[in-house]
Amino acid sequence: MSIKTFYDKIVDSIYNSRENIIRISLSSIGIIVLLMVFYLSSDKFNINSEVDNLLSYIENRQYSMAENYYDDIEKDFSASKMNRFNKKVSKKLSSLLMNKADMYINGKISKEQYMALVNIVNQLNPVVIDGTNLIDLGKRVVDMYKEENITYDAAENYLQITSSLNGINQSLAEYKQNIKVIYESRKVYKEGRQNQGIKKYHEAIELYNKVIEDDSKYYSLAQTAKKECIEVMYDYYMSEAKHLGSEGRYEDALKYLSYLIPYYDEEEVRALQDEYNEYVANYTMTSDDIISLICRRSKENKNNLTVISYLQTIDGKRYYYGEVLKNEKVINEVLVDTETKALYSYKSDKKDYKCNYSDAYFKVDEETGSIILSIDKNRAQSILEDKLQEKEIRYKKVEQINSNKTKRYKNTELENQIKKNGDIYYYFTVKTGWFKSQTYVVNMYSKKAYFLTNDKMESI
Repeated sequence: MSIKTFYDKIVDSIYNSRENIIRISLSSIGIIVLLMVFYLSSDKFNINSEVDNLLSYIENRQYSMAENYYDDIEKDFSASKMNRFNKKVSKKLSSLLMNKADMYINGKISKEQYMALVNIVNQLNPVVIDGTNLIDLGKRVVDMYKEENITYDAAENYLQITSSLNGINQSLAEYKQNIKVIYESRKVYKEGRQNQGIKKYHEAIELYNKVIEDDSKYYSLAQTAKKECIEVMYDYYMSEAKHLGSEGRYEDALKYLSYLIPYYDEEEVRALQDEYNEYVANYTMTSDDIISLICRRSKENKNNLTVISYLQTIDGKRYYYGEVLKNEKVINEVLVDTETKALYSYKSDKKDYKCNYSDAYFKVDEETGSIILSIDKNRAQSILEDKLQEKEIRYKKVEQINSNKTKRYKNTELENQIKKNGDIYYYFTVKTGWFKSQTYVVNMYSKKAYFLTNDKMESI
């Protein structure tokens, strides 16, 4: 048989069996396709199953098991399969996070639960979360806080915890700043209300002015409260200013008047302000003024002295208290009457600077802490003379005894009285005849006068 004849037979055989050949070919292709579909379906089922298992651990808060399970899958899966797995996990976790975030801001789960979920998500690298919805929720949280449907702590915690998610970074920074500004503004409003409640109207108004306009509800409340303060502050501040003025505290009084000026153009306010300003100008003393006064009365060198002074009001009169130092050592404590420029030195049984240039003295009551001013020598002599006339005791002359010479005039009872009560006296000799005289003392602080006999002192 020739080759040609053989070829023709083969061709004829194929032609005659063409339907069977086609059928067999199609079947083979179908089997191959089915095998491929089966393989792909099996792979997809396997991934979905593993994703569901991982999510089950996370939803049940079995975070250690979830982390270990993920590590095991990463070891078993190929790179391409792991990539597909991560994409599915990402979608599932994004949905779970959004759901839990919503539950947290609505008070259905705790801060700790939400934080734990965020932490495990961050551990599952390289799973990437789609944070778009969480960022949008951040804006809603700001709105909820404005409407007082969520506390500041809950809102701030949501934004803080969510910001820690991988991939979120600074996306929530603006919202965090927004609620902080609103929180501070409302805090200022509440402080304003507290000040208003205790009649600190000026301080309250300053705080109300800081409430931000963007927080419309509290801005409106602040403006209303500010008007209330302005309406009632006039009578209260005028009363306070006049009271302080009566005590000689003119600077404090002027402060109250200054609070009224922006809101009240009243002649009464202006007149009182002018009056108190004049007092301040005339009766204000500097440390240098006090030093100059001391040096004029003593032999001290002005360059050797320093004075630490401050204003003191006693019984409605203004004084400057000064601590006088020489070579950094305190050598005197003085009070200076701002009106008369009378100078008082500290003198008590426990502290005495032996000052010989003061007009009178002062001390501090140990029980009350209040300042007690003594009378001066001339006033003490006048009191004694009045008492002598009242008792019809005849005398020719009253003479003051120098403080350096009083020791020999003290008797036993006077000594005991000084030791017991710490009393301090002015001493006087009263001449009743040519060679006759009597000794009297006047307590410089109580203003009581006594006659000294041999060992006794009698009140007159």
